[in-house]
Amino acid sequence: MIEDKWEPTDDDIQWTQGHIERMAIGDTWGIADAVIRKDSDTQLIITKASPASVMPLQRIEKVCKKIGIELISDDAELIYDPQAAAQKSAQEWTCPTSGIPLVNFDLHEPEWLLLDDAQEAWRVLIKTLDEEGVQHQVEVSPMDYHLLAGDQLFFSWKGDTVMERHEIIDIVDKGELLTKMTDGSVYVMPSEYMGEIIPPHLRGLIFYDNSHRSELGLEMLKQVAMSEE
Repeated sequence: MIEDKWEPTDDDIQWTQGHIERMAIGDTWGIADAVIRKDSDTQLIITKASPASVMPLQRIEKVCKKIGIELISDDAELIYDPQAAAQKSAQEWTCPTSGIPLVNFDLHEPEWLLLDDAQEAWRVLIKTLDEEGVQHQVEVSPMDYHLLAGDQLFFSWKGDTVMERHEIIDIVDKGELLTKMTDGSVYVMPSEYMGEIIPPHLRGLIFYDNSHRSELGLEMLKQVAMSEE
């Protein structure tokens, strides 16, 4: 076994402490194939871990000891497919007030909340109506929203979707990227768009303007209809 002589720097300690402080109670932290849940302001619980996450977790434990936080691993589940295990676990999460599974909430239209501009601390507000028409809403971390909603919804904004890598390569190879950006059918997501601050994971990605694509689709249908008259 390789002995890990790593010791945290002041920057390591400061970053970790800041990250944990920004987590709400019940939030999860995914790192190195492990899932850590914040149980209280002084306690973190490792819920899932893989063989590859042992050393990173040992390092996190060293940092936690220096900032007075207990890292508990007694009931951690050993997993070999971390992503699948995390997504399966998310299927069991429920609303604390109604008991409605969070996967049954409206995940297509979340509200992204910037809690701290300087720290880039974000939450995601999801909502649903119960059988009696009463609205319920829950705030989750971006990571937890990703697990609930999946890649497609996580990498979308107001109905616009991210271009896949192979799609970008295709239009670049065809020399069409500049044309599509000029006519507005695709755009690069900035830090602020249409008066709203954009979550960090979306900035710099190339998006389809789906409203533009819908307009083009309607225009094509009109042309087809006219040609058939």
